[in-house]
Amino acid sequence: MGIGDRPAGYRSAGGFLIEDLFATSQREGPVYADRHLVVTRTNNPPGLRFAGEIDITNSDAVAQSVRQAIADSGDPHLDLSRLSFCDISGIRALVEMAMGLDGGRTMLLHGLPKQLQEVMRVTGWSGLPSLVLCTCSGEAE
Repeated sequence: MGIGDRPAGYRSAGGFLIEDLFATSQREGPVYADRHLVVTRTNNPPGLRFAGEIDITNSDAVAQSVRQAIADSGDPHLDLSRLSFCDISGIRALVEMAMGLDGGRTMLLHGLPKQLQEVMRVTGWSGLPSLVLCTCSGEAE
């Protein structure tokens, strides 16, 4: 695959870090990448890993990409342990994705930073039946 080639299912909002793309190429490439965020697939548990920042500039594109990536799987696991920033638009995108799950599926958020856990608790979003804030310490592989 050349530098200009993009794997199937790849979405970009413009720009990416070549180091992140190279590192993720071993996992079938990123699901989404822009100048601030790379979203890649994880194998154990099956899901997605977020590295970087989610904000108003990429939250809609991230939500659309994630919906497509988790459309046919079981309960989606999202590893947020490498997320360095997430504004309210990013939090809302995660909540809306969880609320949009069908068939009794549950979105599991792993490694959610303490500040974001507090926002989820105060807003009542942590109590949604389709959203679980995991307290496990391990990162997804």
